[in-house]
Amino acid sequence: MIVTLTYFLSIRLGILEMPPLNFKKMKFFIFLTFCCFLFTSVNAQDYDDTTLEKKAFTAFNNKEYDTSILYFKLIEKHSKSIQNKIYSQHALGHIYGKEKLDLQQGIYWLKKNINTIEEDTSRTKHFTYLLSLQLVSNYFQYLGKSDSAEFFLKKGCHIYTNNIEKYKKNYSILNIFNTFFYRRKEYNLSKEILNTLIEKDVKNYSILSNYLSLCIQINDTVGIKNTVEKINHLDNIRDGIHFFYLGELALNGNEFDKAILYFNSFIKQYNFFFQNAQKFDFVYSTDELKTRHYYIARTYLQMSQCYRGLQNDNKWLEYLLKAKKEIQKGLTFPIQDMNVMASEIYRALDIYHHEHEILTSINYIDSAQQLIEDQLLVHQKDTNQVLLNQLILQNFYKAEFSGNIKEQEKYYWQSYLMLKEFVGNQYNDDDQLYQFKNLKDIQNQLVIFFTRLYRQSDDKEDLYKVLEIIENSKSNILYKRSQGLENLTFEQYINTPNIDSLRNKINSPPLLSSLEIKKYFKEYYDGKSFVSYYPINEGLIMVGYIDGDFFLETKCVPDDWNSLIKSVHKELSESNLFIDRSFNHQLLEIGEFLVPEKLKNAKDKRVVFSPSGNLTFIPFEILKTKKGYYLEQWAISYSFSLHHEYSIQRPIDEDYAPIEILGVAPYNKINLPFSLDELKTFTDNILSDKEASMENTLNKIYDINILHLATHTTISKTAKDSNIEFYPGDGTQKHSLSFNEVANKNLSHLQLVSLSSCHSADGPYIDGEGILSLQRAFAYASVHSILASKWDVNDEVSSIIMASFYDYIKQGWEKDIALQKAKKDFWSDNPSLKINPIYWGNIVLFGDSDPISSASLQKTLIEYLPFEF
Repeated sequence: MIVTLTYFLSIRLGILEMPPLNFKKMKFFIFLTFCCFLFTSVNAQDYDDTTLEKKAFTAFNNKEYDTSILYFKLIEKHSKSIQNKIYSQHALGHIYGKEKLDLQQGIYWLKKNINTIEEDTSRTKHFTYLLSLQLVSNYFQYLGKSDSAEFFLKKGCHIYTNNIEKYKKNYSILNIFNTFFYRRKEYNLSKEILNTLIEKDVKNYSILSNYLSLCIQINDTVGIKNTVEKINHLDNIRDGIHFFYLGELALNGNEFDKAILYFNSFIKQYNFFFQNAQKFDFVYSTDELKTRHYYIARTYLQMSQCYRGLQNDNKWLEYLLKAKKEIQKGLTFPIQDMNVMASEIYRALDIYHHEHEILTSINYIDSAQQLIEDQLLVHQKDTNQVLLNQLILQNFYKAEFSGNIKEQEKYYWQSYLMLKEFVGNQYNDDDQLYQFKNLKDIQNQLVIFFTRLYRQSDDKEDLYKVLEIIENSKSNILYKRSQGLENLTFEQYINTPNIDSLRNKINSPPLLSSLEIKKYFKEYYDGKSFVSYYPINEGLIMVGYIDGDFFLETKCVPDDWNSLIKSVHKELSESNLFIDRSFNHQLLEIGEFLVPEKLKNAKDKRVVFSPSGNLTFIPFEILKTKKGYYLEQWAISYSFSLHHEYSIQRPIDEDYAPIEILGVAPYNKINLPFSLDELKTFTDNILSDKEASMENTLNKIYDINILHLATHTTISKTAKDSNIEFYPGDGTQKHSLSFNEVANKNLSHLQLVSLSSCHSADGPYIDGEGILSLQRAFAYASVHSILASKWDVNDEVSSIIMASFYDYIKQGWEKDIALQKAKKDFWSDNPSLKINPIYWGNIVLFGDSDPISSASLQKTLIEYLPFEF
């Protein structure tokens, strides 16, 4: 078996969270590979190569790296053996990068090594190929050049997967990929790889400790428990990095004393491992000796936060200074992670001084800024999530610590622009939402600052910024779907031929800017208003566009506000037909509070509401003012987010296609007796009973532009388990579509989907996205407009309202007005039921509210004559 120093070292990607694999006796890679492969002939040149190789190895062992480099360069230049050249190039890349710390020269020789191997026509399977790909990726990550690191890692993974038998247990390339994704905050891809690695080697401490770190990041409590149990059964815990992770877990839970014990346990084990490295068959390279300072400084920084939580100011400062001293030693090797850690420590010192109002000659925040700027010069156009995250924090704290309002405005806005670029760069939905949640406090502060700035200055530019930040914070997954992007598995990632194209697709087009928002409203909101809600601890912010002008209002919420909303939502979700007067009083209290002053006497009679938080659970149509229901005053629709609405908006002058409706009623003979009658009132194109199978529906779905489903839905606490039901048949064939199956289809040709089914607009609420309802699943599938129900559907009432709705749609009415008129018609025919919104208030419209067909003569007359027919 060939064992190599390079293999041993190459699994360490930059500053990894794992110690590398090791062997009983470490020898330099070139010596062993030369001995193993032996030269094929015994001429003078081979003898010279062998002599030079031995001298190079002796010099390396004596840490005479310049001499070792000289000998390997002689072999590389003069040897007639392609193998000797290849191994010498790899050796030079190793020595320059890991011992001399000259990363640029290390990259030069490794890239030369890779090119030499790829150009070799002898079809020899060179063992250094995969190792060089791993090591050059390592160096690029040291430098913070993430895109370049990704390129070589991906190439290396192809080599590994195509030569599994050759490399067998040499799966370090997967471990490196795991760390790469972890650093990019692609936790789902990282977890997928780690699960594969655990299957291969369930007792590997490094893999298990990495998995523990990941589980703590994503708050996987079951994963944490199981992984700790596995680690506790290991004989060798090497550097004890899992103690550090358990310390972070305790710190996150405000268990400060417990966290300190874990952090001290890590420092003790880490130092023991270092002092007894040979007993563990481990040899430190120069870069690893330098990066030790990173790990120790990071631990001291976390301990300082524990003492901050314990309100022990002396210890807080003591450990901050310890962290500073340690990282300054590490900065002699100024790689990206070292610079980032230093900037975090400097910011923490500035926070300490500001909280204690201590004046110091050292401006730590500027020192942190210099480190980030130095790193920016290195990475330039590279896609670097680590650095983006630092820029968000750096600009945010510069604003926080500034006493100048203009400087605060400048740095807060720069922080937002970085946040806007950062959130949404992840390949998977859960990772994207995790990042949003992680930065929520910063976003709230930005909204509060620019809101206050607008109220002080009355400068509309500040208002536009508030609207931009708020609306871009909603429906982030929906925005991603609108760009044609879906969740990505590791296999799909590896098989993506052009990763640059995929990355560019994720990054472009960006979320809406203030300029685009202004232009959009002026062009598309004639006679229509937009009201966005954003709850914060201090109250409620309402911002939008009414009667052709932008507005912003703030209100302090009543003490019982959340319990009031919760009470109404509970009543609605239970579909209680026997409501009492107190319920209507609650609707009035909420309605009066939520209506903006500017909207009360507005000329616009169409309103698009964009709620967030717990307001998403209540349909605004049923809310009241002293003038009556909102529905009596405005035609209402809802926006998932402004950036989604912008992406689906049809051109103003686009011609209308003929209306083609498919009605589906699979349960008309089972337990939805009115569903078929409902469909017959507006279409002849119907699938009912046994014909209303999933297969038949999907076969016809691309020949229509409106889909109406009068059926059952199953709503789960987890969106992926929610389903739309079709004819069940004998139970042997698939008869339901899941949330994800709907979401992953391209239904952009559908102008409207109507879900006449219980709770189809309901589901779990996720910060940064909204309610993950089946209604939203169709929005993910690029449907322009979706009608759905907030609670149980009354079969008979639904058939009446929907018949009237489609009649108005065919006349050319806007969808929101058509729904308003249909519900008012229901009131006229059933006046006693107007007082109870449980009957008629469940159906809500999300998405594009504009007409589907051109205006009929009847509509034109109604609009221009002072009376209705």
